[in-house]
Amino acid sequence: MTEGVGRSSAPPAHRTGVLNVLRALRDDGPQDRIPAVLEEHYLEAWFGFAPHELRSVLNAAPDPEVHRRPLVAYTRSLLRGEAVPPMADARQSDLKALSSAARGTVIAIGVLEARLGGEFDSAMQLVNRAAADAPVSNALVDGSLGIASFTFLQAGITRMLAGDLGRALADFERVKWTVPPADLAFLVRDAHAKAALVHAMFGDPELVHRELAEAQRVPRTQSWAEVLVDATAKLATLIADGSEAAFTQLLSLPRQEIGEMWPLFVLSLAPAVLAGRSGAERLLVALENAPLPGSTTGQGMTGSASAVVRAAQAASAGRLSEARAVLASADPELVVTRLVQAGLALDGGMPSQALALALRTAEQTGGLRQLELWRLGVLHLAHRALGEDAAADAALEQARRCAEGLSRVNLPISGASRALVEAVLRDETSPAPAAATLSLTPRELEVLAHLAAGVSRRGIAERLFVSVNTIKSQVSSLYRKLDAADRDEMLAEAYRRGLI
Repeated sequence: MTEGVGRSSAPPAHRTGVLNVLRALRDDGPQDRIPAVLEEHYLEAWFGFAPHELRSVLNAAPDPEVHRRPLVAYTRSLLRGEAVPPMADARQSDLKALSSAARGTVIAIGVLEARLGGEFDSAMQLVNRAAADAPVSNALVDGSLGIASFTFLQAGITRMLAGDLGRALADFERVKWTVPPADLAFLVRDAHAKAALVHAMFGDPELVHRELAEAQRVPRTQSWAEVLVDATAKLATLIADGSEAAFTQLLSLPRQEIGEMWPLFVLSLAPAVLAGRSGAERLLVALENAPLPGSTTGQGMTGSASAVVRAAQAASAGRLSEARAVLASADPELVVTRLVQAGLALDGGMPSQALALALRTAEQTGGLRQLELWRLGVLHLAHRALGEDAAADAALEQARRCAEGLSRVNLPISGASRALVEAVLRDETSPAPAAATLSLTPRELEVLAHLAAGVSRRGIAERLFVSVNTIKSQVSSLYRKLDAADRDEMLAEAYRRGLI
């Protein structure tokens, strides 16, 4: 339950503490105490027992006592393979009647259910409720029995998959300062691994190594969840590595261990897909055809990862109209969606739109070096295409400082933006962007749309309340900017660039 994946059949936990108490109650009684103990120490039991043994403990409990406690009844039905109502039913009831531990767990399970369904609006509402209701925990003592660690970890995973990366890192940082029971120490290790994955994909490779080193210092437990933490750490390591050998290992990672992290896995394939590597393309097709949780909702990274990669792929091939159509299914508030849109605007000769998008994403890219480098590259190109040389030079200098120590980026960048970023990473003079030669004005775009609709020059002049000579001048400008000899060639090039 650290992520939305099935439980593994790892060896059962060591026979200490709560697990031993529950075993004793199952074997020797009084068995009517099992639900109360389980509810109070739910996380230790869930993550400590192998599934079959937890089921045997719950099967020993009397039905009336089980049904008095919604969380316990939910868990027993789940482990028996019975149909279970969404935890939403429980979280909509009077949670004040539950113990603090049970209340936090019920909300966290509700977050997980909403997240797996791609319902990030609902998940974020619950995350905010969970944060407000989280039991007190500090660096010296954890009176919450791990609930604080679990709650903040679930909040971080939710924000990460929703695309709120900065706040996700803040949640993971809060987990690191908690001291859960020894059997739940993997929650802290998982927070380090998840933070490493965010930085591998979007941030600073140096912080990846630091987070993974800290994760290794956290004592390992006997929990079945350890294999999932290891998988996240390995995914972060391979993405940050970027070598050919790492890419081969990336393609062979067991899918069930990647679990909920699959959107970041998909995004990590972008450079290889854009480079035309057949192995990455086949894997992306397979993932697109798989029933991955939340992939069809258009919300967050789960509903957008594939669309973003495919849009960048189409843009790299010059199919800008197709790229825009594909990107329309992605979450418009996602930072990678906005930056791909900005790249399309640049390549389509609309630097003002690219500039606006780059400025809007500034808050989302802060502290994440790869994203910030991409944004600054767009900013530089947009300013330069608009003839704003001083602003363009300032953005380029910022980009160069941001790129210090970076050797590559793992993002779906295409077109002029990719050429610029690669030049900055190589510390070369930036190439002249194709978009700079276009810089179509809003009126030119309007005239182009009328031409594409078959309207004559005189008809366009009448609709826009200008002279025919003015329209002739603007059409001549369109011929020049689109490097076209006649109307048909101009419209074909405009279509190719996604301008119509």
